[in-house]
Amino acid sequence: MKIAPHHIAGTPEAALSAALGTHVDYHPMCGWPDDCMVQWGHGIIPSTPFFEAFPAGTFIRGEGETIEAAERQAFAKWEADRNCDHRWGRARSAGNTYTNGAGWCRRCGAFRSSMFAPVVTFGAHRKPLGKSESWLLSSMETDADMNARMDARYPAERGRRAKQKRILQIRRKLFGERSDKWF
Repeated sequence: MKIAPHHIAGTPEAALSAALGTHVDYHPMCGWPDDCMVQWGHGIIPSTPFFEAFPAGTFIRGEGETIEAAERQAFAKWEADRNCDHRWGRARSAGNTYTNGAGWCRRCGAFRSSMFAPVVTFGAHRKPLGKSESWLLSSMETDADMNARMDARYPAERGRRAKQKRILQIRRKLFGERSDKWF
């Protein structure tokens, strides 16, 4: 298993975590796969111990009275995921439906972020840019260092970012920008 850098002594992330007072000493107990990254801590409001695992293609979170209990809960979810003959759908058991491509197993509740093609809403791009979109587009157009870092760190996302930039540029040209709304 891979442990998140903010839990590894000697890393800059661990130094920041210690300075912020969020460092929690813990060593995972369960048999997570080698390619799975894990992290843990205490929630902000309320302060609930949690354990998060990122096996290939998914995200699993456990919560409990202790971090160990939270890890056991997350591991049980992962084992249920591994042993399930999945039946995927866009709707979550809570009733909300995801249109961004995410899917939920109707049997075990497992989650996958890229299960389906996103649902396209016709006319969704026919509106002015909000504040956050204007800021994002500005940084994509002017911050060469950030773009280079993103391309180096996430090379598979380069095409998606280029498409997003082009869509934002077209929207700005055709519909303008709004300074009173964030989205």
